[in-house]
Amino acid sequence: MRRIRFASTNPIKLAEAGEIILGLEALTLDLPEIQSTDPAVVVRHKLASVAALGLEDPVIVEDTGLAIDSWDGLPGALVKWFVERWGAAQLAHISHIDGRGRGAEAVSAVGVLHYGDVRVWSGRIRGRIVEPRGDLAGWTPIFEVDGSGKTLAEMDFAERMSVTMRRAPLMEARDWLAERGLSSSRSDHAQVAVSRSGGPPPPRTPTELGEVVARCRLNPLR
Repeated sequence: MRRIRFASTNPIKLAEAGEIILGLEALTLDLPEIQSTDPAVVVRHKLASVAALGLEDPVIVEDTGLAIDSWDGLPGALVKWFVERWGAAQLAHISHIDGRGRGAEAVSAVGVLHYGDVRVWSGRIRGRIVEPRGDLAGWTPIFEVDGSGKTLAEMDFAERMSVTMRRAPLMEARDWLAERGLSSSRSDHAQVAVSRSGGPPPPRTPTELGEVVARCRLNPLR
């Protein structure tokens, strides 16, 4: 089976993507990033840069954004620059200083490039802006997921995988690749293991990848 490359060295991104699409390989690239509030636009621009490299393996690119209701969807994919300039706590304070509410959406865009064919999918989750809580960096400490009572930065790996905005677009990407014989899910691997051994495979949980994330708590989720 052809390799599937994931254009990121961020361990948190890799852990989440690797839980959905098995066998991903990190691809270290210094890709230019267009200044757009829409993660999907950023992803398409990055994939165009990847296409110019002429790689034969399929490549996945992902980008996130934080759309704050009171700012009409800003800062979106520019949130990393806001956090670098102000810090997450200051961003949270400024975002609701006018009393217009704390609602927000966390957005992810996932794109795949394979032999010139480009596909991009998006996912989003609702939440609200709060004072920073949790150990992850970036903007995740100020985004509390609706119905959870926790910020993304407070969740362990399994909790975050159950709600992450990346989940839906990553599954779309996995299925698109699988239709071309290029990807398989965890359940597919389990079925193969059963057929080869005559019994159930050893249990596998997100803990393996979660341990990687735990060692990289200071890396931004972006």
